[in-house]
Amino acid sequence: MAGAVGDAASHDVQSLLSSPNRDFLIRNNGDQIPVADLVGKTVLLYFSAHWCPPCRAFLPVLTEAYEKIKATDNAFELIFISSDKDQSAFNDYFAQMPWLALPFGDERKKSLSLKFEVRGIPTLIAIGPTGQTVTKQARDLISEHGADAYPFTAEHLKKLEEKLTRNEPDEGGDEERR
Repeated sequence: MAGAVGDAASHDVQSLLSSPNRDFLIRNNGDQIPVADLVGKTVLLYFSAHWCPPCRAFLPVLTEAYEKIKATDNAFELIFISSDKDQSAFNDYFAQMPWLALPFGDERKKSLSLKFEVRGIPTLIAIGPTGQTVTKQARDLISEHGADAYPFTAEHLKKLEEKLTRNEPDEGGDEERR
């Protein structure tokens, strides 16, 4: 399936998201969450910024999907990785998000951007529970399927596409053909 990546791009979530200086993420209320709490979860990495119009347009779609997924699966988390220019812009944008973030200016942003070859924002990367990169196209999948795209695996997406194909209404308005 396009966008799915095999185990060749496997990462240990803890080593991927920890650094010698920080082994935590933050909530928008200031709470620090240990990276170890994410081990075994599906994690989305959301590369975004307040100054980016497509990012701001995608935020409500992502928030709705996040809340639906989180309501049914606690082994799921999302991390905001900011490209904002200053702490104030980061704070304003992050205040709108119900998920975790790397602290503003965190050194891990650069290594994550390089590792996942982030070329523009918004970018959404899905990391599976064993640390494998599931897809680098999670943004497109959320935009197209919302929370139904979860857990973003090739097998799940194939089943989703088959289901959509079987249930697709006739766009011409004609009665269903059998």
